[in-house]
Amino acid sequence: MKHLEFKDKFKELLKSGKKTATIRVHCNFKKGEEVFVHCGGKIIGTARIVDIEEKDLEELTDEDARHDGFDSRNKLLEEIRRLYGSPKKVYIIRFKFKEFKNEIIPYEMYYGEEDLVEIAKTALKNLNLNDRDKKILEMFVKTQSIRKTALKLGGLRKRGVIRKILRKCYLELKKKGLL
Repeated sequence: MKHLEFKDKFKELLKSGKKTATIRVHCNFKKGEEVFVHCGGKIIGTARIVDIEEKDLEELTDEDARHDGFDSRNKLLEEIRRLYGSPKKVYIIRFKFKEFKNEIIPYEMYYGEEDLVEIAKTALKNLNLNDRDKKILEMFVKTQSIRKTALKLGGLRKRGVIRKILRKCYLELKKKGLL
């Protein structure tokens, strides 16, 4: 399942139902898709993607801002420009949030109590990996950071690639009884 991430300052707006949309410059979601919702480093629930609308930045309205948890269009535009510069187009991702009773720490959900560097080292020794995955894991072992490895691979958006490889290796090593 994909993940939709928010800063901790939006947690109460999400829980109260006041935040029903997010505005992003990239969108890899599809209408009807269910995603995990992260806030402050924890998974606090799920969201069903209700609608996705592409708009020119200047077309955003006060109503768009309110759905995204901002008091006004101007405050929303300030935040967008602070985060993304001056994009021409943005995506308004509308969703219906469903809160979990207990928050989940993503790391524990995917890797139990295992250390990521140890997962990578064990996978490099014991699994038949393709060249790309091997190269990425070797880089990760060297940097010992998903973030630093992603930057070396071309940017923070590459974090998902690294996590996917680590999750795949974790599951395979668990299955083989090596963890």
